[in-house]
Order: sequence, then structure tokens, then C-alpha cells
Amino acid sequence: MSSWSSEHIFEHPWEDVVRAAYRKYPNPCNPAVKGVDVVNRSVCPQGTIQSHRLLSTEFPLPEVAARLLGANDHAMHISEHSKLDRSKSTYELQSKNLTLGHLVTVHERMEYFPHPQDRSKTCLKQQSTVKVNVPFLSGYLERLLIENFEKNAMKGRNGMEWVMDRIKEEDSSNKVKQESSDILTQLETKFKREAEDLKQSMDSFFHKTQANTSPL
Repeated sequence: MSSWSSEHIFEHPWEDVVRAAYRKYPNPCNPAVKGVDVVNRSVCPQGTIQSHRLLSTEFPLPEVAARLLGANDHAMHISEHSKLDRSKSTYELQSKNLTLGHLVTVHERMEYFPHPQDRSKTCLKQQSTVKVNVPFLSGYLERLLIENFEKNAMKGRNGMEWVMDRIKEEDSSNKVKQESSDILTQLETKFKREAEDLKQSMDSFFHKTQANTSPL
């Protein structure tokens, strides 16, 4: 097993960084991420927002290594769980690969929180662990994946900066003059509405399915 970790400081308040994190994809700095689907999102009574998303990315290994692992479609699917806690000012994400899970296990954890000495800045802690279960190739493939994490970390930070620039442009053009706490409240309201719409859609689907099912 191999691991990698890093820390980074964004020159932006935590609230702005969180807004950008929710809108991180797509962005031109991370072209490897091809798609993002929300599986579930809920707002807990304590005020935390929990989300489950599926990400589709290009396989993060050279073509020869991908072939050795049997990744013929050059795509990797990732399950991501996140938790936004406004009371603690933390935003945590944990992800794990679904593709080739019997051969490669990749865990990634990210945490965004305000800088303890300067609330106008945001700290990011990032940690990844990799385990490859392929005889004679484990060490080689783990090193390639760790190198890929290091490259993608910079792309991810640049992508966040790009998204934050777009958000600032939108706020400026719309003449939005609201406090960041109000913006997070809007996020919470939006996610509650999405969760209710999803529930109604699923109820309608099951109702129609039962109605169209003939008894034995």
C-alpha cells in the first residue's frame, strides 16, 4: 500500500471555496473528469448537507498499464460521499473507486476548513491511499497512481480557482450583495427542494410500476 498527502491554502474565505467545490466540475483544468451524477442529497436536522455522487473519469494510468489491469474502456467510475457542516465550518469529501475494485483500491479524503489564523483564507487537507493487488506489478502501478495524484492535485486547485473566478463574475454581473451565510442557506434550500423532487419522482415511478404489474 502507498499513500500521499498534501496541504494547500486558498486565498479565499471558506464560504466561497465551498461554493466553488460544489460547482468544481466541469472545468477546463480537469478535463479527465467526464461526468458527475448526484445519487442522493439530504439536509439533516442539524443543518448538515450530505451528498453522494458518482464521477466518471479517464483511467489514471498509461495505456499499457491500463491494459494489464483490463481497463479496456479507459474509464474509471468513482463513488464520492461528502458532508457540509456549517456549524463547524467544515466540508469533507471521501471517495473510492468502483472500477476494477478487485485489483485496485483507491481511497481519497479531502477537508476544507477556515484558516485558524486568518478567516479570509481556507485550508485544504488531502490524503490518498492506493493498494494494487497484482503480483509483480503492485509497486510499479502504485507509484504511477501516486504520481498521478500529485499531478491532479495541482489541476484540482487550478480548477477551483477557475470556478471561483466564474462565480465572482456572475455575482458581479448580477449585482449580488449578500452575505456568504445567506448563500449557504440558499444552497441548503436548493438541496432540500432537489431531495423532495427526487422523492416525488421515485414515488411516482413505483406507483406506475405497481399499477402496470399484472397479478400472478
